[in-house]
Amino acid sequence: MLRRAFLSLIGVLLLGAAARAEIYIYHANDTGGIIPWSCENEAIAQQVAAAYCARWDKYHRITSVHRQYGDFIAFNCLWSPHVAPYSLPAVRTRSTCYEGPRPSFYK
Repeated sequence: MLRRAFLSLIGVLLLGAAARAEIYIYHANDTGGIIPWSCENEAIAQQVAAAYCARWDKYHRITSVHRQYGDFIAFNCLWSPHVAPYSLPAVRTRSTCYEGPRPSFYK
């Protein structure tokens, strides 16, 4: 009985270790896509978009970032990084999650 409980506990722990948080691309095809916004997703959005566009030997360009939950980070996949640099301007993304100073009433 004790051995069965111990083995089931190990099984549950192994299943929990296999579950990991990964960024996912919500909708995408060979021309671009969108990533759900969160501070953590924005910090790695450049790498995720680059890896996704590399499937079609294309370059990525982040075109919009709406910094609130429920909105998205949009990106395009382009044949050349020099295509339409002014009509599709690149948007800078944050590289870290920073929480500003807390108001005094939270202390």
